[in-house]
Amino acid sequence: MAVFVAWWIAGSIASAQKYPTYELDKAFERFKDPKEGAKLERAAGQLVTTRDLAKLDGSVQGMAKFYLEKYIPWKLTQPETLPEMPEIIDGLLKNLERVQRSDGAGTRALLAGTFIGMRTIAEGKYIPAARINAISALSRINARPLDITNARPPLPLSYSFPILMKLYKDKAEVDGVRAAALIGLHRYASLAFPVMTPAQKQELVDAMNELLASEAPAGREPESHAYLQRYAVDLLDLLRNPRDASLGTQLISISTTEDASDVIALYSASQLGNFRQGLQEQAKDPAPIVQKWSLRAFQAIEDEIARIEGLTRPMPAAQQPPNPRDFLQKSREARRNEARAENEMAAGSMRRGMGMGMEMDQEMGMGMDMGMEMEMGMGMGMDMGMDMMDMDMMGMGMMGGMVPVAKPQPPEVDISRRYLTDVLQQLLRGATGSRKGELPDQPGGLIAAVAQPNRDALQGWIDEMKTVMTTVNDEMLDDRVKWLEMLQNQRLVIGNLAGLDVEKPESEEVEDLNGGHRLPGLPGFGVPAADAMPGLPGAAPEALPGLPGT
Repeated sequence: MAVFVAWWIAGSIASAQKYPTYELDKAFERFKDPKEGAKLERAAGQLVTTRDLAKLDGSVQGMAKFYLEKYIPWKLTQPETLPEMPEIIDGLLKNLERVQRSDGAGTRALLAGTFIGMRTIAEGKYIPAARINAISALSRINARPLDITNARPPLPLSYSFPILMKLYKDKAEVDGVRAAALIGLHRYASLAFPVMTPAQKQELVDAMNELLASEAPAGREPESHAYLQRYAVDLLDLLRNPRDASLGTQLISISTTEDASDVIALYSASQLGNFRQGLQEQAKDPAPIVQKWSLRAFQAIEDEIARIEGLTRPMPAAQQPPNPRDFLQKSREARRNEARAENEMAAGSMRRGMGMGMEMDQEMGMGMDMGMEMEMGMGMGMDMGMDMMDMDMMGMGMMGGMVPVAKPQPPEVDISRRYLTDVLQQLLRGATGSRKGELPDQPGGLIAAVAQPNRDALQGWIDEMKTVMTTVNDEMLDDRVKWLEMLQNQRLVIGNLAGLDVEKPESEEVEDLNGGHRLPGLPGFGVPAADAMPGLPGAAPEALPGLPGT
């Protein structure tokens, strides 16, 4: 692992050589020396702890300003600084939060300097890793820190919004930079929504509608594009008018489009659970919607069956009988050794037999005396025997009532269970507003918009999906064979909900719990016993004359 990390860092540093770096004025090049740079860092640290700026040395504020606005951009755009970037930026943000919480005298200087330094990197044409880290920092710079005592969330710095918006909308930008800006906008809007201007909200809504309706651009993987579209769904849901159903229409369309990626289709279905109203027209007949959702769940189960069956070891080839020549090629000496060993074993058995006979003769006298005692104790022994039987029966009852304990889950089963549970929970949340499928006091999603008699039909679908989810989470399905058998059974259930004509595939061989195989057709190994199969030896006779019931 260490070798891989070193190789990755070396490769990243090499690729960073083609990007320019932020340059210091020649008058300040001495600060490239780590010892001189440490003096700047200590000056910035004094702004964090001071309670009165007037008590600081006259050069401290200037050195701290230079450190944040010039030295940090130079430091972070150097290729060799790549492994240290997250740690450096986290340190800056922690210092800023610390001075804000204590309402220190250096708050304004640190806030302005940190913002200017991060903006310089984010808007420049420097190494993308440095720009992405700076963009993330811009979205995390708060004008007001988190107030746990008064349950007041942090308030992002308003100057960050136009920078993040400009970087996201610039389609000529590096894809990673645009993605970082989008994630920054998501955090900003989530926390600063009450103070955003109507113009800012509309600009963000227009950009997110465009993203949600777009195809993946050149150079971006479809799954990555679908993941970014999830941020668009969140932001549009946050900014929408509660009476505006246009987003609900989009989400239903995306979630029922068969070609849509699961990443965005399932998320769109889940986010329908946020709607308490506004879906009455789109979801008045939920049958086609849940049928498409069932088809997506069916495909997820099919994929898991194929994946896990691909992990199953092939049946070992039948073992060939020993070659007769092997016996003929044994040396004469080997056969003589075998005969000698057999003779010694026979002699040892005779000696043990003679010894036992002598011991039995010696004990005959004592055995006669013990016989009288045994007869006297028979009555008590019978009573004790009955008590022991009662105790045994009680113990057997207690053992029979013990709850079976599941074995540790194989990783492939655990991963499959988590994945399928997430799929089912997202669909149930879209139908009810709850990932468990339970109707809250104020249900959301499809069921909040459906009237009778369609509501009862939808509730039936919900109950079926809840049963499937309960079965999937049965921890007694603790090996690959049980898990695959369950998946095949639930495949039939989900296929029926999806309107598919599905049959359970028949296998000619069944893998046992140890990874081997059980051969079909042997009594006691998965086929009926002889008395259940007429015409076989040992089967029960049919309607013999003179017997009761004939």
